Amino acid sequence: MLRTPWMVTLLLAAACSHAAGSPARQADGGYTLSCKGPLSDCLHYAERLCRDAGYTVAEARDVRDVLGGDSGQSKVVVEKSDATVYCGTHAPRPPIELKREPEPVAATTAQPAPAPKAPPAVCVAGATQACVGPAGCSGGQACSADGSHFEACDCGSTPR
Repeated sequence: MLRTPWMVTLLLAAACSHAAGSPARQADGGYTLSCKGPLSDCLHYAERLCRDAGYTVAEARDVRDVLGGDSGQSKVVVEKSDATVYCGTHAPRPPIELKREPEPVAATTAQPAPAPKAPPAVCVAGATQACVGPAGCSGGQACSADGSHFEACDCGSTPR
């Protein structure tokens, strides 16, 4: 019966090509994993170690060292990682709960809408100017009473 957990640990260590050795069992029931690869490899190893019980990550680290010259020749990236995990729900401290703060509610007292602004004056009320009307006739036009636009070009009566 004691041989089964030891065999599982041994098989897991052999199955994980990036592991740097078997997991170290801690006194509080957790495991310390050290891997020769990215953190994702270490966490995959934790999944295999804890199987269906799931796991809690208490601490993790991912290190990438670039070795070699600055010119880019012979550069080597060395990845290593380590993690402390607890199988199941037996972590020594409760898991971190991510909570979103509620958004502040806008004040319910309605502010009065600002008075609509009058359109800017285009011309001075009653002012006149020369214009070119239909069919190229020469005429005149007057500014409206509110100054918002010029009236249509008036070329006078056309001779018959």
